[in-house]
Amino acid sequence: MKIACVAYLHGRGGAERQIVMLANALAEFGHDVYLLSLAACNPVYALSSEIHLVDLSKKEKKFEKTITRYFSLRKVLSGICPDISIHFWMQSAYLCALMPKSICGRVIYAERGDPGDKEYAFILGIIRWLSFMRMDGFVFQSNGARDYFGTSVKKRSIVIPNAHSIPDGFLTEPCVEREKKIISVGRLHPQKNQVLLINAFATIASDIPEYNLEIYGDGPLKDSLCKLIESLGMCNRVTIHPSCSDIFEKMHKASLFVLSSDFEGMPNALMEAMALGVPCISTDCKPGGVRELIEDGVNGWIVPRNDVDSLARKITEVLCGNHFLKSVVSKSLNIRNIYSKKNIYGKWNEYIRKIVN
Repeated sequence: MKIACVAYLHGRGGAERQIVMLANALAEFGHDVYLLSLAACNPVYALSSEIHLVDLSKKEKKFEKTITRYFSLRKVLSGICPDISIHFWMQSAYLCALMPKSICGRVIYAERGDPGDKEYAFILGIIRWLSFMRMDGFVFQSNGARDYFGTSVKKRSIVIPNAHSIPDGFLTEPCVEREKKIISVGRLHPQKNQVLLINAFATIASDIPEYNLEIYGDGPLKDSLCKLIESLGMCNRVTIHPSCSDIFEKMHKASLFVLSSDFEGMPNALMEAMALGVPCISTDCKPGGVRELIEDGVNGWIVPRNDVDSLARKITEVLCGNHFLKSVVSKSLNIRNIYSKKNIYGKWNEYIRKIVN
């Protein structure tokens, strides 16, 4: 089967990593897989040698960007004639919704964020509604995301969460001697709400003097976050590091992982921290993916979104009352098997065959 995965390979984003992992897995299943990079082409994640990478990115003027992308994509797909095209980004999905099926094949859209986000309140919401009528299948990462939509979409959908990307046999046991650090991993972007985490840590820093906060990520908020850290007098206690290739080793040694996001599809970093046996706290992100990973108080902890006091109290409780950590960590390790590549991409392969047939 010919499969076209249409991507925006900007760098180390979660969606970029997941679509590369999916493309690699589908190639292993024996499919003829094309990865089309529609905007930017910076594939930092390892690509199988079986993948056909096609760079469609161009320098475009803002007013003609969408039109240029449409015709570039249409031309390439006309030459490939895929049986199915898979989209993790809304724009490429609606561009293919405008094309005959003989060009783009069946169309699957995989929602990666919060379908109720305010960006869909106006014209993009109308475009989504119109294009969804022409799509053949939908993949949601959580039941909460699927339940946002009506019966028509639900009937054509399936819930398949992300797979973790920890190599088989790698760091299979929890760290015995943890470093006195709290770690968070994510793009420096308002969605991730690192402001919440920094403020929460600052309120309890004197109560846990031996612990420091380390944030790993790149993004547009770096300067403002550094200014916030300075204004709180936390320069010696809070550090922002760039993204790195050995993040699993750094996470594995941490005493605590915290996700402070306002919304997430299925948070990769949280999933992988749990799979590494790191105690984890997360905000109750919309539209519900966190609750499919964490059973509060059993294999991790969930606190309300954007609530500084609740997050601060939970961090202190976990770090200062660690007599129950062993049980929580033991249960969190189950994530490694539940969200393995074998399980997750097996479901993808079955669903793709169902849609095409």
